[in-house]
Amino acid sequence: MHLDITHEPGRVQVRLVPGAGEPDERKGALARHTACFEVGLRPGEVHPDLLVLSAVLSARPWIVRKVPVTTSVTASPVLARALREGPGLRLTSADRDVAPRVRPAEGDGAPGLCFSGGTDSVATLAVMPGSTRSYHLLRRAPRGDPRATMFVTRAAEESCERLRAQGWPVEVVRSDVEYLRAAMGFPHDFTTAVPLLLHADRDRLDAVAWGAPLEATYRLQRGYYRDFADSPFLEEWGGVFAAVGLEVCVPVAGVSEVVTSRIVHTHPLGEAAQSCVRGRRLGRPCGRCAKCARKTLLAGAVTGAWPSAPSLERQWRGQEPRGHLLADPIKVEPVIARTVHRYLADGGDSALMRLVAAKTGPDPMDWLDRSYEPALALVPERYRQEVAERLHRVAPPMSAEEEAAVRSYDVRGLDRSRAQAELEAWFAAHPPQDLVPRAVGRVRRVVRARARRALAGRVGRGPQ
Repeated sequence: MHLDITHEPGRVQVRLVPGAGEPDERKGALARHTACFEVGLRPGEVHPDLLVLSAVLSARPWIVRKVPVTTSVTASPVLARALREGPGLRLTSADRDVAPRVRPAEGDGAPGLCFSGGTDSVATLAVMPGSTRSYHLLRRAPRGDPRATMFVTRAAEESCERLRAQGWPVEVVRSDVEYLRAAMGFPHDFTTAVPLLLHADRDRLDAVAWGAPLEATYRLQRGYYRDFADSPFLEEWGGVFAAVGLEVCVPVAGVSEVVTSRIVHTHPLGEAAQSCVRGRRLGRPCGRCAKCARKTLLAGAVTGAWPSAPSLERQWRGQEPRGHLLADPIKVEPVIARTVHRYLADGGDSALMRLVAAKTGPDPMDWLDRSYEPALALVPERYRQEVAERLHRVAPPMSAEEEAAVRSYDVRGLDRSRAQAELEAWFAAHPPQDLVPRAVGRVRRVVRARARRALAGRVGRGPQ
C-alpha cells in the first residue's frame, strides 16, 4: 500500500494506492481512495510523523500486515519501529535524518481529547484538567456521493458550540474519511484521533484521551472482563502514540456509564451531551435507537424520574433496541442490569423490565456506582491526582471485594434459556411500532443523497 499525503492550505489529503493483492477487504470494502481533512494549519506546521500516522489510521483496514507500506511523506525510524512492533505494519519510507516528535516538557504541554459530544465524552472532559483541548471529527459527504446515512451531525456541532460558550477550546475538523468504507463509518477505532494528531504540534499536546467508560475499557459490555493491558489498544497502539510524543489517557476507564451519566446530569458541561447520532439537533435525540433506549434507563437511574411503563416498553419494542435485549449477552449488560433493577426497586411495573431482570439475574453490582482504582494507571501521572479527585466526588473508590467482582465478571455460558424464551415470547406478542417512522426516515435519507448528487453534477458541469 502506498499512501500519498499532501498538505496544502485548508486541507490534508490522503490518497490510498493499493498494491498487488490489496486492498484487504476483510473489514469492509474500499469504496473510495481519497480522504480529506479540512484544517487551518499551514503546510510545514505538522510534524511528518503526525501526518504519516494520520494516514495510517485512515487506511488501516486495507493495509495487510507485513506487506510494505510506503508514504509520500518520510517518517522517523522511531515511528516505523513502533508500527512494526505494535500493529505489525512494515512502514518502509523512514529516514534516519527525520527526528521523531518530542513530547513537550512537563508543565509546557496539554492533554487533548477526541471529543464526540456523547455522554461519556462530555463526562471525560468534565474530569480532565482545565488545560484540555478537544478535537471533533465531523463527517461530511464527498461531493456527489449517492450513499444515504442515518447519521446527523447537527447535534455534535451544537455540542462543540456549547463547549466554546463555556470557554473550552475545541477544534472541529470536517472530513469525508468515513466514506472510504463501502459500509460508512470510521475505518479504524483510532481514526477519531486524526484531528488531534494534526494539531498536536500547534497546540503542544502531550496526551491523547478518549471517553471510554469501564464497560468499554474492560470489555464488560461483551459479557466478560478483559484486562486493558491485554487489549490491542495498549498492546498494539500504545507504543505508536508514544512514538509521536502522546501518552494514552482514558480518564473515565474506571467508572461505568451509570457514573458518566451522573456527571453530565450535575456538571455545567452536561448541556453539551447527547449520545444519539440520529437526532435532528442537540436536545432532540431520535428516541428510537438502542442507545436512546439505554440512556432513558440511565437518566431514570440518576434522577429517579422514570417514564411510564407503556412509554418505556414502546421504546424498547423498536426494531433495534429489542435486538440488544435479545442478544446473549445483552449489549452493555452490566448497565442494563443495574438500571433495570433500580427501576423495579423504585416501584416500576413494566412486564418487559421484569423479564429483562430475570434474564440478567440478581443485581449484585453496587460497584457500578464506584470507581475502579486500577484504571487510574491509564491516566498520565502528571494528570492523575487531579482526575482522581474529580472522579471521587461522584464515585468513591471500590473496596477490594468490589474490584475483585469487576475482574471476575463473566456471564458467558450461563443457562438463561428459560428467561430468554420468555423474553422472546413477549417480543413476539409485542411487535415494533417504529416501522413506519423508520421507513419515512429511510426515504428522506435517499432523497437527500440524490439531491447532493444532482447538485454536485450541476456544479461539476459549470455554466453552459
